[in-house]
Amino acid sequence: MSVLVGAISQVAIAEKQLIALSPDESLATMQIQDGYKMELVAHEPMVEEPVLLSFDGQGRMYVAEMLTYMQDIDGTGQMKPVSRIKRLEDTDNDGVMDKATIFADELLLPRMILPLQDGKILARETNTFDLLLLEDLNGDGVADKRTTVYKGGKRGGNLEHQPSGLIWGIDNWLYVTYTNRRYKVDGDKVISQNIRYGGGQWGLAQDAVGRFYYSAAGSEKPAFSFQFPSVYGAIPIAGEIANGFNEVFPIETIPDVQGGKPRLRDDNTLNHFTGVAGQSIYLGDKLPELNGDYILPEPVGNLVRRAQIRRENGYSVISHPYQAQQKEFIASTDSSFRPVWSETGPDGTLYLVDMYRGIIQEGNWTKEGSYLRSVIEEYGLDKIIGGGRIYRVTKPGVNLGEKPNLYAKTPNQLVEYLAHGNHWWRINAQKLLVLNKEKSAIPALKHMLLEHSSATARLHALWTLEGLGVVELGLLTKAFSDKDENVRAAAVRISEQLFSNQDQSIINIWRKLLNSADIELAEQILLSIYYLDVSDSIRGEFVTLAKNKFVNHEGITSIAQAMDYLIKGERAQAELAKGNKAFAESMQRGKQHFSSLCADCHGEDGTGTAAGTGLIAPSFANNARVNGDVSILGRIVLQGLVGDIEGKNYLGMTMMSLASNDDQYIADVLTYIRNSFGNKSAAVMPEQVAEIRKLENRKTPWSVDELNQKFGQKLTNKKQWKFSSSHNAKNFEALVDGKMDWRRWTSDANQAIGMWLQVELPQTYQISRIDMDCRKFSWQCAKAFDLELSLDGKNWSKVDSRIKFANHYQLQALGHKAKFIRFVLTNGSSQQPWSMTELDIIASPIN
Repeated sequence: MSVLVGAISQVAIAEKQLIALSPDESLATMQIQDGYKMELVAHEPMVEEPVLLSFDGQGRMYVAEMLTYMQDIDGTGQMKPVSRIKRLEDTDNDGVMDKATIFADELLLPRMILPLQDGKILARETNTFDLLLLEDLNGDGVADKRTTVYKGGKRGGNLEHQPSGLIWGIDNWLYVTYTNRRYKVDGDKVISQNIRYGGGQWGLAQDAVGRFYYSAAGSEKPAFSFQFPSVYGAIPIAGEIANGFNEVFPIETIPDVQGGKPRLRDDNTLNHFTGVAGQSIYLGDKLPELNGDYILPEPVGNLVRRAQIRRENGYSVISHPYQAQQKEFIASTDSSFRPVWSETGPDGTLYLVDMYRGIIQEGNWTKEGSYLRSVIEEYGLDKIIGGGRIYRVTKPGVNLGEKPNLYAKTPNQLVEYLAHGNHWWRINAQKLLVLNKEKSAIPALKHMLLEHSSATARLHALWTLEGLGVVELGLLTKAFSDKDENVRAAAVRISEQLFSNQDQSIINIWRKLLNSADIELAEQILLSIYYLDVSDSIRGEFVTLAKNKFVNHEGITSIAQAMDYLIKGERAQAELAKGNKAFAESMQRGKQHFSSLCADCHGEDGTGTAAGTGLIAPSFANNARVNGDVSILGRIVLQGLVGDIEGKNYLGMTMMSLASNDDQYIADVLTYIRNSFGNKSAAVMPEQVAEIRKLENRKTPWSVDELNQKFGQKLTNKKQWKFSSSHNAKNFEALVDGKMDWRRWTSDANQAIGMWLQVELPQTYQISRIDMDCRKFSWQCAKAFDLELSLDGKNWSKVDSRIKFANHYQLQALGHKAKFIRFVLTNGSSQQPWSMTELDIIASPIN
C-alpha cells in the first residue's frame, strides 16, 4: 500500500511540473490595463538571464546578464566570473533588436551599467565597490579595454543585498542603493562622497526634478525616502503611501513566496509586495497619461504596478489607481514572467526586463527545510533557466520616432535637447555636455535658463551649468525668482556651493528668500541650512521662521525632526570617538551596515518592521539574545536562522546567512546592535567571527531550539568540577555554591603575572560562555587575564583575553571544545590578592 501511495504522490508531483512558455505564448498570458500593449523587443537566445538595461547616446541597449544566477536549486557555481554585458541594436529602426554583441564577458554577476561617451560604459560587478570603465576602442561593439576607475574594495554579502543603480542624477552625481555614497565622473577617474542616506535594494528611480525613489524587497517596502533629495537624509512623511498600497493583485497562483502562507491568499495568490525590484519613474513623451507615474515590477507576483504620484503642498503621496478594481497595470498567469527592471526608452515608451525563469530567490532562501524549496521541487521551478525577454509597453498607433545619435551632435544641438519632451533625451544631453566639459555651450545654456518657455528646459540648463562649473550668484539670483518652483529650489541647492567659513553671505540671501517663499522653496532652504556647517542658533532661527510661516506643516515639521535626529546622532558619534576611537568607528560602520541591510526587516529603530498584523523579523530592543553569547549570535549571522522564535512566527521566516561578508563587517553589525536599541554589551571582535567560522562547518540554517540546546545550557553538575590553582587550594566550593555572599575563593597572595586558576570538567564540552563573578570583592577581581582551554590539560589555547577592570565577566568561548578551563593573570594589583565568588559555564556535552 505504501509503495502505491508513494507512486501516486510522484505522479501528482510530476503533473505539477511547469514548463517554459515561448515568448509569444507568454505574451498572450499578459493582462494589461487601459488599452496599453506589450511588444517583444528581444528574447532568448539573443538575451539570457537579463537583469537590467541601459541605453547609450545612439539608442543602443546595454544588457547585464547574470548567467550563473540560481542555475539549480542550490545556486551551484553562482560566483564563477562567467557573466556578461551585451549590446543590442535595432539597425533598421523597426522596434525589434536585430544585432547583438558581447560587449564584455568573464564578469562576476554585473549589476550596474551607465553609458558615458560613445563606446564607453561604467559598470560594477557583484562583491565589489570598484567601478570599471569598459571601452570599445575600435567600434566593433566589444570592449577592448578595462580600467578600474574607482577602487572601493571588496564587498561581501548576499548578491541580492548589494548596491544597484548607478543613475546619473540631475545634479550630475551618480547614485546607487545600499550605500551612503555617491559618485562623480571627474575626467579619467571617478570620485566619491559620503551622503546622509543610502538605502534601497534592487533598482532606483529618479523623477523629473531629481528626487529618488527607493524600494526594499525583504521588508516589503515598495517606495520610501522619496520626498526630498536623498543627499540630505531620509525624511519620511506620515501618509506618504496611500492606505492599501502594499497589497498586490496577481493572477498567477504558484505560491513561491519567501514569506510562505502568511503572504498568500486562499487562492495562493501573493497578497503583498515581496520582491519589489527595478522601479522607475516613467518620463517619456509617447504615453502622456503615464508621465510621472511610478513603475514598480514585482517578479514574485508576476506583475508590474503602475502607481500615481500626487505632489501637493510640498510633499508627495503615492497611490494605486487600480486599487478599487483589485487589478494591476500588467499581470500574467505565466509563473516564469519575472519583471526585474523598468526604464524609459529613447523612443518615449516604457521598457521592461523579464528575467524569465522559475526561481527568483537567491539560494539563502531555498535551503533544505525551507518553505521555498518545497514549492520549487513541487513545481519544478529549478528547471526553467536560461531565458530572458525585453518588452516595450506602448499603445496602438504610437510610432517610434527619431532614432538618437547624440554622439554626433554639436554642443549647441545638445543644449536644444534639454527642452525635449522625453526626459531620456534631456538627461543624456546634459550628461554628454558635462562629461565632455563643453564650455562653448555656456552662452546657450544661460540663454535657455533665462528665456526658455519650458520649465524643464530651464531646470536642466541650470544643472548643466552647475556641471560645467558655472555657479554664479548673479545667475542664481535670477533663478531664485523663476516662475517654476522646481527651478527656484534647484537654484538654492546649487547656491550651497557659495557658502564657506570665510563667506557666509548666502545665508542672508536665503533668510530674505524665506520670508516670501512658497512651501517648496521654504523646504529647500531648510534642507540647505541643515546641510551646511552653521551654528545651532542659525538653524533654530530658520526653523522658527519656517514653522511660523507654515504652521503645523507636515513637510517643515518632518524635515526639522529628521535633521535634528541626524545631527544628534552625528554628535553622539563624535563624542563616543573621544573615549574609544576604535569602538566608535565600529559602531559607525555597524550602523551603516544595519541601515542598508538589517533595517529592512528589523526596523530602523530595531523594533522589527511591521507587515500586516505581525513583524517581518524580531525586535532587537532590550533583547537578551542580542546581549548574550557571541557563540549563538555569530552562528545566526554566519549560518542563518529558520523557524519560530520563542513560539512567535515572523513573516521573513528565514534569517539569511551573512557569511559572504568579511569578519570586520559582521563584527561591526553585531557590535552596533549589542549597543543600540536599549542593549549594552561588549563589542564583538573580527577575530571572534573568524574563530566561529573556523569552528563551525555547518551549511544549513539553525533553529532557535538547536542553538539553545547546543550553546545555551548552563551546566548544573558543579559538584563534579575539579579545581586547582597556582595559589591556595582551599575554598573552591565557594565558586559553585550559587550564593552571592561573602564566601569566596582567594589566592591568599597578592596578584602576580602567571597566577592561575583551573577547572577540570567531568567530560569534554562544547563551551559557549564562562561567567566569572567577584562582585562583593570587586577591588580584588582580576583586571587582566587570559582564558585558556584544553582537551587534555597539557596543550592549551587562548580563546579570550581581558584587560579591563570589572566585577563581572562574560567570557566568550565561542563553541570551543574543552575539558579543562584555566584563567591566567597577565597583570594585576601587587597590593591585593585575587578573589572570585562564583563561576558558571554555559556548554553542551560532546557525545
